[in-house]
Amino acid sequence: MGGLTVRFRKWETQYFPAGEPVTADEPIAGFDELEDRLLADRPRMRRIVFRLRPGRPLHRYYLHWSDGTDLECLDRRVAAGTATEADFAGAVVGEPYSTSHPACGARFRVIELTTAVPLFSDSLERSRAHAYRNECPACGERFTGNALEFITPPVAP
Repeated sequence: MGGLTVRFRKWETQYFPAGEPVTADEPIAGFDELEDRLLADRPRMRRIVFRLRPGRPLHRYYLHWSDGTDLECLDRRVAAGTATEADFAGAVVGEPYSTSHPACGARFRVIELTTAVPLFSDSLERSRAHAYRNECPACGERFTGNALEFITPPVAP
């Protein structure tokens, strides 16, 4: 498997620095290579691949920071094997999701906060402190939800 190994609690993950394509020796559930390429260089996000439970398929998730963490420096520390838990203190976990804005009907793909992946022991506190994208990219009106990043431009209804 490609990527760099990073351990979070009991999970060994493969961390993919900015620009590095996600690769694995086996299929990744729900993986969309084109979508992944669109997200590979996002300045506030990094991709990880791991299996939540033995015998289950691999999944790709996104780590997202809104606190200004320098992810280029983090990439270098992970590559050197010197990254610590503190380097990931501002991160939350997200996954791709299709949604629409009720006010204008625009449809789009987002990286949405997920609470189903207990990667961090303080996930609830992190989710409360995190800054979310709360404006619809189509109409500019308030968008409710836990969108971390918009993946695609909106599609009109």
